[in-house]
Amino acid sequence: MISPESTFSDHSAQSQSLTANTKAVQANKERGQKQLKKGTTLTNRLLTFILPTTLIPLVVAGALGFRTVKQKAQTELLATLRLESTLAAETATNYIEDTLKLPEVVGLSPAVLQALKTGGEKSAAEELHTQPIDQLEKKFSAFKLLQPNATLNQYLREVVEAEGFGELFFTERHGFNIAYSQPTSDFVQRDEIWWQQADQKGQYVGSPELDESSGVFGVPLSQAIKDPATGEFLGVIKALTPTDSLNTKLADILTTNLKGTQTIQLLDTPTGSVFSSITVQDGEPIDQTNIVDSSKSVTGGEIIFGVAQQLDRALKNPDQPLAEIISNLRAEVDSPNLAVDLEWLSTTEKNTILNASVALNNQHYSLTTIPGTEWVAIAAVDTTDVQSAGNDLLRLFGSTTLILAILATGVLVVLSRQLAMPLQALTTTAESAAAGRLGVRARLAGTIETRTLGQGFNQLLSQIQSLLKQQQDAAAEQERQRELLENEISQLMEDVGDAADGDLRVRAQLSEGDVGIVADLFNSIIENLRFTARQVKSSTGQVTSALSGNESIVRELAVQAVAEAESLQNTMEAVEDISASIQEVATNAGEASRLTQATYTTVKAGSTSMDQTVDSILELRLTVGETAKKIKRLGESAQKISQTVNLIDEIALKTNLLAVNASVEAARAGEMGEGFTAVAEQVGSLAEQSSSATKEIAQVVASIQTETQMLVKSIETGTAQVVDSTNLVEATKEQLTEVLTKSEQINQLMRQISASTQYQTESSAAVTELVKEVAQGSEQRSQSSNQMAQSIQATVQIAQSLKASVEQFKLED
Repeated sequence: MISPESTFSDHSAQSQSLTANTKAVQANKERGQKQLKKGTTLTNRLLTFILPTTLIPLVVAGALGFRTVKQKAQTELLATLRLESTLAAETATNYIEDTLKLPEVVGLSPAVLQALKTGGEKSAAEELHTQPIDQLEKKFSAFKLLQPNATLNQYLREVVEAEGFGELFFTERHGFNIAYSQPTSDFVQRDEIWWQQADQKGQYVGSPELDESSGVFGVPLSQAIKDPATGEFLGVIKALTPTDSLNTKLADILTTNLKGTQTIQLLDTPTGSVFSSITVQDGEPIDQTNIVDSSKSVTGGEIIFGVAQQLDRALKNPDQPLAEIISNLRAEVDSPNLAVDLEWLSTTEKNTILNASVALNNQHYSLTTIPGTEWVAIAAVDTTDVQSAGNDLLRLFGSTTLILAILATGVLVVLSRQLAMPLQALTTTAESAAAGRLGVRARLAGTIETRTLGQGFNQLLSQIQSLLKQQQDAAAEQERQRELLENEISQLMEDVGDAADGDLRVRAQLSEGDVGIVADLFNSIIENLRFTARQVKSSTGQVTSALSGNESIVRELAVQAVAEAESLQNTMEAVEDISASIQEVATNAGEASRLTQATYTTVKAGSTSMDQTVDSILELRLTVGETAKKIKRLGESAQKISQTVNLIDEIALKTNLLAVNASVEAARAGEMGEGFTAVAEQVGSLAEQSSSATKEIAQVVASIQTETQMLVKSIETGTAQVVDSTNLVEATKEQLTEVLTKSEQINQLMRQISASTQYQTESSAAVTELVKEVAQGSEQRSQSSNQMAQSIQATVQIAQSLKASVEQFKLED
């Protein structure tokens, strides 16, 4: 029964569901507002994405430009370093060439030429060049001159004072002093290296040294003096130019090029002394010449000193490949990984220049050889100066990039605000609409996209208002229909309420709508229940009467089943006795069959042995036959031997006759035939021995033939006996075969008897099982009959109970 309370509970549940939906909508709205607060504004988003897109390329372009310019500046600085070392080398070369011009001019002076010729003639006439140097030094120790000449000495002093030389003097062709600006330490100069080199090569530039006689540290220069007319070697002139002059010239030329930590040095490779060193201090180049004769004074230390020495050696072999020079250079300084770059700047015969660029210990070096000398110009700069090259452009690029970044940021901020203002206004309008003020409308402004978005938002608000109106009308209509439905359900509950108490006479009032359909269906169900209750009452009465009549019949069947079970039990015991007897017969038949089978097996084995015996006799017969054939062949061979013996006997006879004839002929020959007679006698004796042996062989052969014939006869007799034995064995084999056949037949009969007895045993067992099953079935039917009688009684009780239950329904008015 459906109560009105359940209807009201459903309405309450719907109200609670609407309230829950309203709360869920409010919760979703709050979560949406929280998520909006967590997000960023359009202005910030534009600045976040567009500003890096603008600034990053700007910064990258600035960095690439700065890097390119910096690398170019570093390259130019290294190129300038090589240019400075090359310029220093050229300056030193020009200085040496210019300095050598003055001694050349002095040497061509007529007074000097005349003095050289006179001195040469005098030394030759007096044969001074053949005397030991020690004696000559003692002899001319007063003035150290071959022939004093105050005029020339004064001339040379004036030249020295005018040109700033340390000293100036010349010798005749044997190396004896002719004139000097100031006295020298030795009179004889031909044992000096500078004199020998000038004599051989025409001129010589020596290592810077401190001249003991003048006290000046300078570069020794010597040049051969030749007769301008004949080219004859007249002597050598030597000048000492101070290194101060060279340093001053270097400083004047390199003033505008040096900067930072750059250093220029001139190194004498044979001695390892640095005789010129120029650095920068307060922006001005200064001379820091170090005259200490040690490789430690070289910038870069022993490695750079070794590189310089290897470059000087390479000049003596200009055809040597640069790779080989680099390999030798690294081996010289014991540095396999030294960064070296070589280049031939000039390869002319008189002006060969080799340059090396080296990176070592945070410094860059450029070494250039100086032609005509054993000097090397070294230019050095710290790596920090190379790396800092172009850093002044960093400020320019940085400030430019910063200004452009600020301008771009300002433009992007203004642009983002202009783009975001219409959207911010639209957002404000959307928040108002979300708060419930659906009458608001967005102001159309900004770009086409924002105007289109605002217009669409306004249309959306209008549609939402229309939908809300429709939803309110539909809710009112649903409320009216719900109240009408509740009234109809209440009336239906009142009409059918008595059916729950068993009154099937009630009827529900029919009406229009779904409740009327339910009432009609309820009336049909009540009518069906009334019809079913009538049939149940009638059927229960009939079932009760029928079951009461069948109960006595079922009990009688149970008694008969018990009697049948006892009879079957007796039959089963008799069948079991018969089965035991058949089983004993089957056992005896099986034992007889096994004995017959054993007999058959033994006879079969005897037959097999007999077959093997027959086969052996046959093989023996064949063997005896073959032996007889071979013995006959042996007799034939003995006959052939006898014939051969006769032939030998005949030959022996003829030989004996020949020996006799030979003896006769030897006797006729006299003494000449005595040796032949002895031979004939020996041949005759041999013939007699052969004849005797032949006779013995003939006797042996005759004996062999006789025994062979007897053996042949014995073998033939044995063969006949073998044939007889074979026939007897064949007859025995046939009799055994017949016995084997009879044994097989007996064995088969015993097998059939055993099989039949076994089948009877199995059949008897099957009959016993069937009798047992029938007895069990009778016993089960007896039990079933008893159970059926009990079930009939229970069914009668159930039918009576069902009838009592149906009696409570009210079926008639």
